[in-house]
Amino acid sequence: MRTGISPVETPPSRRARREQARRRRRRRWRNRLFAATGVMMAAGAGLVGVGFGTPWGNRERLLLAETIISTRHAYLAHYLTTDAEYRRLMQQLNPAVVNTQHPNLVQVPVQPVHESSSQPAVDIRPVAGDGYTGYVMLVRDPRLVRLVPARVVGNMGEYITDMLRRTGAIAGTNASGFEDPNGEGWGGVPVGLEYVDGRVLHPSQPGWTTVGFTKDGVLVMGDYTVADLKRLGVRDAMQFHPELVVDGKPMITSGDGGWGYGPRTAIGQAKDGTVIFVVINGRFHGGSGMGASQRQVMDLMLQYGAVNACAMDGGSSSVLASDGKVVNTPSTLDPNGQRHLPDAWLVFPSEEAANRMHAEGAGLQD
Repeated sequence: MRTGISPVETPPSRRARREQARRRRRRRWRNRLFAATGVMMAAGAGLVGVGFGTPWGNRERLLLAETIISTRHAYLAHYLTTDAEYRRLMQQLNPAVVNTQHPNLVQVPVQPVHESSSQPAVDIRPVAGDGYTGYVMLVRDPRLVRLVPARVVGNMGEYITDMLRRTGAIAGTNASGFEDPNGEGWGGVPVGLEYVDGRVLHPSQPGWTTVGFTKDGVLVMGDYTVADLKRLGVRDAMQFHPELVVDGKPMITSGDGGWGYGPRTAIGQAKDGTVIFVVINGRFHGGSGMGASQRQVMDLMLQYGAVNACAMDGGSSSVLASDGKVVNTPSTLDPNGQRHLPDAWLVFPSEEAANRMHAEGAGLQD
């Protein structure tokens, strides 16, 4: 029989209240996670739609892929491109090599320039452009420039400042790329030809440009065998790519060069024999943005009168040193502020000092 009076409800226990609170918190976090996931999926879909579906997004997507594909993390570019786009970008990194055919375009003075005038042996000038800062180093006498291999300990290359102190050089930049299978960046093994004072220290890389100086100080570039180098009278040579200027003609005639934007190093030569080094900051170091394209580096070379020029290794290896100190702002995370290198283009105070370094075998491995 019902009396109309509600029975007294027993309040939940403390354990039950705690369990109810936990369930409410889990529901709140689950709802938030679902909401966040939905937002990220919508944003991702939006980015994909913009990146693949609009002219502006497509251009920026491919530019980012270019920048990534020229680094040791090239595989990440797969996530930004179709298979066909990825293959095309990879092909852009390795254009056909064009041999220099007119060495008479360069006339190296018989008398050393810095000894016959008041001009310094090395002239370093700051440069800046859209998205980058950096330096141009002019060496009036090309006979002062030598390719110097690092003193390798184990698999570790050498800091360029240590190379300057060891050899007595007054300035220099990085040269060859290096093998980096585990991403550790020790720089002990170069990629491509390393040819020093007529000796092969490391074999060639097929399809890359050989860059070297003859004993008379003339820069030559192209697809050369060791026999060719000996025939041409080349003393030092190495390999990298792409070519920027050959026989006075620009090699990048459309687009930005296919390497995206980043820190850069390049070497070139003007008609009067002056060696032109370009070292560009990037990846937001040294007051820069992402850095320069290969076309921008080519334009700088042409601005300074280069008749032949080629890119060297870039990225966090790009470094310019003078008087024992690093001049630019490398993008490396190394606490020393520079990466270990397999070799470097060094400038000596005199041709005699450079010849003496070679005669003593500085840096050559037994």
